[in-house]
Amino acid sequence: MSLRHALLGLLALSPNSGYQLGQIFQNTLQQIWHARNHQLYPELARLSSDGHVECVEEGARGKRTYAITDDGRAELRRWLVDVQPDRTMRSETYLRAWLLSVVLSREDALCVLGRDIEALREQRDGVLAVQARSAAISPPYGPHSLSLDLNLRLTEAMLGWSEEAARRIAERP
Repeated sequence: MSLRHALLGLLALSPNSGYQLGQIFQNTLQQIWHARNHQLYPELARLSSDGHVECVEEGARGKRTYAITDDGRAELRRWLVDVQPDRTMRSETYLRAWLLSVVLSREDALCVLGRDIEALREQRDGVLAVQARSAAISPPYGPHSLSLDLNLRLTEAMLGWSEEAARRIAERP
């Protein structure tokens, strides 16, 4: 997935400033795509020079609000429909899980899993809270609801795996 297409997708929903887009990445999309502010502004500039977005408002202190153009919508559609996604995954969490029972002692592995289980429960509870708040403002078929549902399912799967791994490691001789 490219940052370019993530930005086009967000701007297809509504015009936003770079700061607002950064907040969406940080608060809403953190489990899907991690992007830092220093990455957003150069990419917005490239999208603008390519004709995929345009600045629709300039405010105080250089704040710019961007909107997607027809060319940007066409590019987003092309990417969603015609381009096969990269199905490879690079995940520190998965790498650590794979190495957990091979490299660590039983006690260390259980300690790490306990910490992960606690973090995943907090993450799940956070997603459930956001889901409850957004139910009143977002339709169940909307992008926000669907992405929260995916986030919740992935979190619950990781939590279930972590709990099962801890049980198996605790039972090993």
